[in-house]
Amino acid sequence: MKKNYWITLVGGIAIVLGIYAVPALAQGTAPPAAAAPQLPYLVAVVDVAQVIKAHPDFITRQEAFKAQVLAAETAFQKRQEAIADKQKKLEAAQLRTGSPEHQRFVDDIANDMAEFEKDAKTKQRTFALENSRIMYDTYKDIKETIGRFAQVQGIAQVTDYREFEPNPADPQTVAEDMDQRLVWFNPSLNITRHIIQQIYASRGMQPPAQNAAAGNAAGAARTATAPAPAASVNPGVPVQR
Repeated sequence: MKKNYWITLVGGIAIVLGIYAVPALAQGTAPPAAAAPQLPYLVAVVDVAQVIKAHPDFITRQEAFKAQVLAAETAFQKRQEAIADKQKKLEAAQLRTGSPEHQRFVDDIANDMAEFEKDAKTKQRTFALENSRIMYDTYKDIKETIGRFAQVQGIAQVTDYREFEPNPADPQTVAEDMDQRLVWFNPSLNITRHIIQQIYASRGMQPPAQNAAAGNAAGAARTATAPAPAASVNPGVPVQR
Protein backbone atom coordinates (compact mmCIF):
# COMPACT_ATOMS: atom_id res chain seq x y z
CA MET A 1 0.00 0.00 0.00
CA LYS A 2 2.79 2.40 0.84
CA LYS A 3 4.62 1.57 -2.35
CA ASN A 4 1.55 2.19 -4.48
CA TYR A 5 0.88 5.48 -2.68
CA TRP A 6 4.50 6.59 -3.27
CA ILE A 7 4.29 5.70 -6.96
CA THR A 8 1.00 7.60 -7.27
CA LEU A 9 2.47 10.63 -5.52
CA VAL A 10 5.60 10.62 -7.67
CA GLY A 11 3.49 10.27 -10.79
CA GLY A 12 1.28 13.17 -9.74
CA ILE A 13 4.30 15.41 -9.14
CA ALA A 14 5.70 14.47 -12.53
CA ILE A 15 2.46 15.37 -14.23
CA VAL A 16 2.34 18.72 -12.45
CA LEU A 17 5.96 19.44 -13.30
CA GLY A 18 5.29 18.46 -16.88
CA ILE A 19 2.40 20.86 -17.12
CA TYR A 20 4.55 23.72 -15.92
CA ALA A 21 7.48 22.65 -18.04
CA VAL A 22 5.57 22.93 -21.31
CA PRO A 23 5.12 26.72 -21.17
CA ALA A 24 8.74 27.16 -20.16
CA LEU A 25 9.82 25.06 -23.12
CA ALA A 26 7.50 26.96 -25.41
CA GLN A 27 8.94 30.26 -24.21
CA GLY A 28 12.42 29.09 -24.85
CA THR A 29 11.65 28.16 -28.46
CA ALA A 30 9.55 31.26 -29.36
CA PRO A 31 10.74 33.08 -32.51
CA PRO A 32 12.51 36.39 -31.97
CA ALA A 33 10.38 39.56 -32.09
CA ALA A 34 10.25 41.36 -35.42
CA ALA A 35 12.38 44.47 -35.71
CA ALA A 36 10.53 47.78 -35.28
CA PRO A 37 9.76 49.52 -38.58
CA GLN A 38 11.85 52.55 -39.48
CA LEU A 39 9.96 55.69 -38.51
CA PRO A 40 9.97 58.71 -40.84
CA TYR A 41 12.20 61.53 -39.70
CA LEU A 42 12.05 64.12 -42.48
CA VAL A 43 10.43 67.51 -41.79
CA ALA A 44 8.88 70.05 -44.15
CA VAL A 45 7.38 73.55 -44.15
CA VAL A 46 4.21 74.82 -45.85
CA ASP A 47 2.54 78.22 -46.03
CA VAL A 48 -1.07 77.25 -45.36
CA ALA A 49 -2.37 80.79 -45.95
CA GLN A 50 -0.82 80.82 -49.41
CA VAL A 51 -2.35 77.43 -50.20
CA ILE A 52 -5.78 78.64 -49.04
CA LYS A 53 -5.60 81.72 -51.27
CA ALA A 54 -4.69 79.54 -54.26
CA HIS A 55 -7.20 76.75 -53.55
CA PRO A 56 -9.66 76.57 -56.48
CA ASP A 57 -12.65 75.58 -54.33
CA PHE A 58 -11.93 78.40 -51.88
CA ILE A 59 -11.67 80.95 -54.68
CA THR A 60 -14.96 79.86 -56.28
CA ARG A 61 -16.92 79.66 -53.05
CA GLN A 62 -15.54 82.95 -51.73
CA GLU A 63 -16.55 84.77 -54.90
CA ALA A 64 -20.10 83.44 -54.56
CA PHE A 65 -20.11 84.24 -50.85
CA LYS A 66 -18.98 87.84 -51.38
CA ALA A 67 -21.71 88.26 -54.00
CA GLN A 68 -24.29 87.16 -51.41
CA VAL A 69 -22.88 89.61 -48.87
CA LEU A 70 -22.98 92.46 -51.38
CA ALA A 71 -26.59 91.67 -52.30
CA ALA A 72 -27.55 91.60 -48.62
CA GLU A 73 -25.81 94.92 -47.98
CA THR A 74 -27.68 96.49 -50.88
CA ALA A 75 -31.02 95.21 -49.56
CA PHE A 76 -30.31 96.43 -46.04
CA GLN A 77 -29.19 99.79 -47.40
CA LYS A 78 -32.57 100.22 -49.10
CA ARG A 79 -34.41 99.26 -45.93
CA GLN A 80 -32.34 101.74 -43.96
CA GLU A 81 -33.10 104.50 -46.42
CA ALA A 82 -36.81 103.69 -46.19
CA ILE A 83 -36.68 104.06 -42.40
CA ALA A 84 -34.86 107.38 -42.77
CA ASP A 85 -37.55 108.59 -45.20
CA LYS A 86 -40.27 107.77 -42.67
CA GLN A 87 -38.34 109.67 -40.03
CA LYS A 88 -38.14 112.73 -42.31
CA LYS A 89 -41.85 112.53 -43.10
CA LEU A 90 -42.64 112.43 -39.39
CA GLU A 91 -40.54 115.52 -38.79
CA ALA A 92 -42.05 117.33 -41.77
CA ALA A 93 -45.62 116.52 -40.70
CA GLN A 94 -45.16 118.51 -37.47
CA LEU A 95 -47.74 116.38 -35.72
CA ARG A 96 -48.56 117.04 -32.11
CA THR A 97 -46.48 114.79 -29.88
CA GLY A 98 -48.69 112.18 -28.27
CA SER A 99 -51.48 112.48 -30.82
CA PRO A 100 -52.80 109.19 -32.32
CA GLU A 101 -51.40 109.97 -35.76
CA HIS A 102 -48.00 110.90 -34.35
CA GLN A 103 -47.94 107.72 -32.28
CA ARG A 104 -48.75 105.61 -35.33
CA PHE A 105 -45.75 107.11 -37.14
CA VAL A 106 -43.49 106.50 -34.15
CA ASP A 107 -44.66 102.90 -33.68
CA ASP A 108 -44.28 102.17 -37.39
CA ILE A 109 -40.69 103.46 -37.42
CA ALA A 110 -39.84 101.59 -34.21
CA ASN A 111 -41.21 98.34 -35.67
CA ASP A 112 -39.21 98.81 -38.86
CA MET A 113 -36.02 99.43 -36.90
CA ALA A 114 -36.61 96.38 -34.69
CA GLU A 115 -37.20 94.17 -37.74
CA PHE A 116 -34.16 95.66 -39.44
CA GLU A 117 -31.82 94.88 -36.55
CA LYS A 118 -33.28 91.39 -36.03
CA ASP A 119 -32.89 90.48 -39.70
CA ALA A 120 -29.38 91.98 -39.83
CA LYS A 121 -28.22 89.91 -36.85
CA THR A 122 -29.75 86.77 -38.34
CA LYS A 123 -28.01 87.43 -41.64
CA GLN A 124 -24.71 88.02 -39.84
CA ARG A 125 -24.97 84.65 -38.11
CA THR A 126 -25.82 82.97 -41.41
CA PHE A 127 -22.84 84.54 -43.14
CA ALA A 128 -20.52 83.68 -40.25
CA LEU A 129 -21.55 80.02 -40.44
CA GLU A 130 -21.20 79.96 -44.23
CA ASN A 131 -17.73 81.48 -44.06
CA SER A 132 -16.77 79.02 -41.34
CA ARG A 133 -17.91 76.11 -43.51
CA ILE A 134 -15.86 77.37 -46.45
CA MET A 135 -12.75 77.70 -44.29
CA TYR A 136 -13.35 74.29 -42.68
CA ASP A 137 -13.78 72.45 -45.98
CA THR A 138 -10.78 74.19 -47.53
CA TYR A 139 -8.46 73.55 -44.60
CA LYS A 140 -9.62 69.94 -44.31
CA ASP A 141 -8.81 69.31 -47.97
CA ILE A 142 -5.40 70.97 -47.57
CA LYS A 143 -4.52 68.86 -44.54
CA GLU A 144 -5.56 65.68 -46.33
CA THR A 145 -3.47 66.64 -49.37
CA ILE A 146 -0.47 67.39 -47.17
CA GLY A 147 -0.95 64.05 -45.42
CA ARG A 148 -0.98 62.09 -48.67
CA PHE A 149 2.08 63.93 -49.97
CA ALA A 150 3.96 63.45 -46.69
CA GLN A 151 3.18 59.73 -46.58
CA VAL A 152 4.59 59.19 -50.06
CA GLN A 153 7.67 61.30 -49.40
CA GLY A 154 8.37 59.80 -45.97
CA ILE A 155 7.85 63.13 -44.18
CA ALA A 156 7.25 62.86 -40.43
CA GLN A 157 6.11 66.41 -39.69
CA VAL A 158 4.93 69.50 -41.59
CA THR A 159 5.04 72.94 -39.96
CA ASP A 160 2.97 75.96 -41.02
CA TYR A 161 4.97 79.10 -41.78
CA ARG A 162 3.88 82.44 -43.28
CA GLU A 163 6.05 83.62 -46.14
CA PHE A 164 6.05 87.41 -46.16
CA GLU A 165 8.44 90.31 -45.78
CA PRO A 166 7.84 92.28 -42.55
CA ASN A 167 7.93 96.06 -42.86
CA PRO A 168 9.59 98.00 -40.01
CA ALA A 169 7.20 100.87 -40.75
CA ASP A 170 4.22 98.53 -40.19
CA PRO A 171 4.25 97.25 -36.57
CA GLN A 172 1.55 94.67 -37.40
CA THR A 173 3.77 92.86 -39.88
CA VAL A 174 6.68 92.91 -37.44
CA ALA A 175 4.50 91.43 -34.69
CA GLU A 176 3.17 88.74 -37.02
CA ASP A 177 6.70 87.78 -38.02
CA MET A 178 7.87 87.57 -34.40
CA ASP A 179 4.81 85.52 -33.41
CA GLN A 180 5.83 82.69 -35.72
CA ARG A 181 7.39 79.79 -33.84
CA LEU A 182 9.56 78.70 -36.76
CA VAL A 183 12.51 81.09 -36.91
CA TRP A 184 14.43 79.66 -39.88
CA PHE A 185 14.32 76.75 -42.32
CA ASN A 186 16.16 75.61 -45.38
CA PRO A 187 14.21 76.73 -48.48
CA SER A 188 14.43 73.20 -49.88
CA LEU A 189 12.05 72.07 -47.11
CA ASN A 190 9.24 74.31 -48.41
CA ILE A 191 6.51 72.13 -50.00
CA THR A 192 3.95 74.90 -50.54
CA ARG A 193 4.08 74.79 -54.33
CA HIS A 194 4.01 70.99 -54.31
CA ILE A 195 0.78 71.01 -52.26
CA ILE A 196 -0.85 73.59 -54.55
CA GLN A 197 0.10 71.49 -57.57
CA GLN A 198 -1.31 68.36 -55.91
CA ILE A 199 -4.63 70.12 -55.18
CA TYR A 200 -5.02 71.29 -58.77
CA ALA A 201 -3.82 67.99 -60.25
CA SER A 202 -6.47 66.07 -58.26
CA ARG A 203 -9.10 68.24 -60.00
CA GLY A 204 -7.54 68.00 -63.45
CA MET A 205 -6.75 71.71 -63.39
CA GLN A 206 -3.69 73.78 -64.14
CA PRO A 207 -2.23 75.50 -61.05
CA PRO A 208 -1.89 79.30 -61.12
CA ALA A 209 1.45 80.97 -61.76
CA GLN A 210 3.71 81.13 -58.74
CA ASN A 211 3.73 84.91 -58.56
CA ALA A 212 -0.07 84.98 -58.63
CA ALA A 213 -0.41 82.47 -55.79
CA ALA A 214 2.23 84.15 -53.68
CA GLY A 215 2.07 87.62 -52.20
CA ASN A 216 1.58 88.72 -48.65
CA ALA A 217 0.14 85.54 -47.17
CA ALA A 218 0.11 86.94 -43.64
CA GLY A 219 -3.26 88.61 -44.25
CA ALA A 220 -4.94 85.66 -45.95
CA ALA A 221 -6.90 84.65 -42.87
CA ARG A 222 -8.21 88.20 -42.49
CA THR A 223 -9.21 88.67 -46.13
CA ALA A 224 -10.93 85.29 -46.14
CA THR A 225 -13.76 86.67 -44.02
CA ALA A 226 -16.13 88.80 -46.03
CA PRO A 227 -17.98 91.65 -44.25
CA ALA A 228 -21.55 91.12 -43.11
CA PRO A 229 -24.34 93.70 -42.95
CA ALA A 230 -24.29 96.00 -39.94
CA ALA A 231 -26.44 94.64 -37.13
CA SER A 232 -27.31 98.00 -35.56
CA VAL A 233 -27.57 101.29 -37.44
CA ASN A 234 -29.31 104.61 -37.09
CA PRO A 235 -31.76 105.82 -39.76
CA GLY A 236 -30.18 108.30 -42.11
CA VAL A 237 -26.64 107.01 -41.49
CA PRO A 238 -25.07 104.96 -44.32
CA VAL A 239 -24.59 101.25 -43.59
CA GLN A 240 -21.05 100.67 -42.41
CA ARG A 241 -19.02 98.34 -44.60
